Amino acid sequence: MSSSQKYVWNIVAENLPVVKRNCPKCKCKTNFINTKKFRVNANKNNIDVWLIHQCEKCKSTWNMTIYERINPSDIDRQLYEKFAANDEELAVQYGFDLSAYSRNKAEVVFDDVNYRVEKNKDIDFTCKDIEITIKTNCVQDLRVDKLLADNTKFTRSRIQKMCKDSSIYVEGEKNAAKLKVKNDMIIHIEDIPLM
Repeated sequence: MSSSQKYVWNIVAENLPVVKRNCPKCKCKTNFINTKKFRVNANKNNIDVWLIHQCEKCKSTWNMTIYERINPSDIDRQLYEKFAANDEELAVQYGFDLSAYSRNKAEVVFDDVNYRVEKNKDIDFTCKDIEITIKTNCVQDLRVDKLLADNTKFTRSRIQKMCKDSSIYVEGEKNAAKLKVKNDMIIHIEDIPLM
């Protein structure tokens, strides 16, 4: 029986959240999908950058402001080039940027976002202690207990009990089960019961 093992779980979103807003053409609230395309517009000595969203019903567009009336010299050159080239990775990053949605007073919906977990290796449950480092570039509504239940041999109720007993914990936090998963979070599982 090994004493301790470290693992890395990379959580990857398989789709993006949607924005719920009134569509001027549909005359009702609909979902606007991130097109993964930017619009960059020069206006005298300033530029505007938007992330384009599209109504899932009628294809009407809504531009989510990323930068507004900013001097081009205030934007990193590589970042500007990514906006101009419609860099998909950058569009996904902004697609999970809660502060951008907040600045735009946009209602973002995460309900239908699906994730996959890429693991560096399978968990060896004969170990006494397990440490799982979470890597993710997207904000999510995923709780620790759900993540562990979907990716370990334990049921969600068993995980919740182990969290309550402090066999599963995240340093500096009281109840790991209810925590939302975030980048660089380290989940500890100790004193694993034999099944």
